[in-house]
Amino acid sequence: MNHPKKILVFCACIQSLIGGLVSAGQPDLSRMNILFICPEDWTTEAIGAYGNDQVITPNLDSFAKESVLFTKAYSQNPVCNPSRSSFNTGLRPATTNVHSNPDKFDESIPGWATTIVESLKEHPIRTFMVGKLFHYNWDAVKQTSAFDGISNNPPKGYQGRVINYKVPEGTPPNPEKDWVHSPDPEWDAKMIEAMAIREKLWATAEKGSEQWVEGRVVFQDLSAEVVGDSGDIEERNPDGKRARVVADLIREHAQSGEQFFITLGTSRPHTPLRAPQKYFDLYDPETLRLTEAKEAFDSNIPPVAKRFGRNWDVFKIRERTEAAERAALHGYYACASFIDDQIGLVLDTLEETGLADNTIVIFTSDHGFHLGEHGMWSKISLFEQSTRVPMIIRVPGVTGGDRTDGIVELVDLYPTLLDILDLEAPHDRFEGVSFLPLIENPDQKWKKAAFSTCKQGWLYGKSVRTATHRYTEWIRSDAIGDVDAPVQFTELYDLEADRWEHRNLAGLETHTEKQDEMAALLHAGWREALPEQLVSNTP
Repeated sequence: MNHPKKILVFCACIQSLIGGLVSAGQPDLSRMNILFICPEDWTTEAIGAYGNDQVITPNLDSFAKESVLFTKAYSQNPVCNPSRSSFNTGLRPATTNVHSNPDKFDESIPGWATTIVESLKEHPIRTFMVGKLFHYNWDAVKQTSAFDGISNNPPKGYQGRVINYKVPEGTPPNPEKDWVHSPDPEWDAKMIEAMAIREKLWATAEKGSEQWVEGRVVFQDLSAEVVGDSGDIEERNPDGKRARVVADLIREHAQSGEQFFITLGTSRPHTPLRAPQKYFDLYDPETLRLTEAKEAFDSNIPPVAKRFGRNWDVFKIRERTEAAERAALHGYYACASFIDDQIGLVLDTLEETGLADNTIVIFTSDHGFHLGEHGMWSKISLFEQSTRVPMIIRVPGVTGGDRTDGIVELVDLYPTLLDILDLEAPHDRFEGVSFLPLIENPDQKWKKAAFSTCKQGWLYGKSVRTATHRYTEWIRSDAIGDVDAPVQFTELYDLEADRWEHRNLAGLETHTEKQDEMAALLHAGWREALPEQLVSNTP
């Protein structure tokens, strides 16, 4: 079996670095708890700590002051299933064979692949999944079954602890309402009808089957367009309940003293953009700034880059007007503030129980989200807004409010967690690298580039992002594995001069040298972009 020498050198270097941290008097990270917070679809453009002075996210902003904030963290695919399949396995989409949401995780990944939680199975650490981690638990039965406890949709035959949360007595009831899914009577009627169709289809459908997908789409297309009051209070909202399950688990482990690994996945700010009304009341929609990245400023951008003019989730059905966009932005910010409060509740529980000083907290998202840039909403593009993710990590005794421009990728999470816990890698085929040294020293140079892919109908995009530029090639989707596949479209952006990627420089004589350089890096692949110190400082 032939494996790249660089990976082997990397493993040796990391072990040396970890040993150096402990021997230098740094805390023993392997004994710490880990809280992994991964909401769906959260763009860096809707977090105060990342520079937005209008969105209200005080808990994440305060958290960032005690953490390392990564300014250049990237998803390997801007779609839920491919992204989550990648970071759970430490492998890239070309290896997991998961390129879209319909792809079945357990049928697609290589037989030798493992997941984060499977590597913890023999460790005394207690593991719990609260909310979404894999795209579908029924497509990852073996992997989700490795958790000691699950609070949502345990797979068939699950033998672990099923956590059923009960709202405490005395909790106020939800406000009265005369609608089911949407305050808009006409839209609510459509959704009630769609729900009846879905229930009929699902009654005789196997999960994941064509009939099941048909039922899902009937309701989902309408649901995704809903913006406004969720009709409940946070204590009774599904995401509010998830946060409280995690808080209860933290208290439980504060009593037992057992080490824990807890994942918290929230549904918002994924569509529908619904949250308890009090979070909408935080904002005056008329004062919200719409994006500067107007579609009219785009130049030489191929149609595939902008999804051939289509939107996903938001404005897939509804007409996109300025008023509607302002309402959607209002809804997204309200959802961000709502989830920020739930994160605050969990972080406060760590403080109250005395576990904050012994718990590593990782906050990220599976991919970004367009908020009107290039006329686009939601995800599924290879622009910065869709591929870039927030990444903020607090390590007690190590971090203290630093920012790093070092490039990291979600595929790096699995190796990083193994290094934190000082665990032996289950194999030497990881396609990410631990960025624990970057957490320790945020100012050092790191990866040369991040790599992302995206399937767009009959085309498949491969993109590389360096510190200054992004370069993308689009080939036919049926030629994913062909290294010599003809390139249908190319894109090149200078993000230092053109933050919003308005001007595609590909094909311009003045940028031929840079285009050739970026193309060579894309074709060389992720191994050639590894941090130099990990492949040159052989112990």
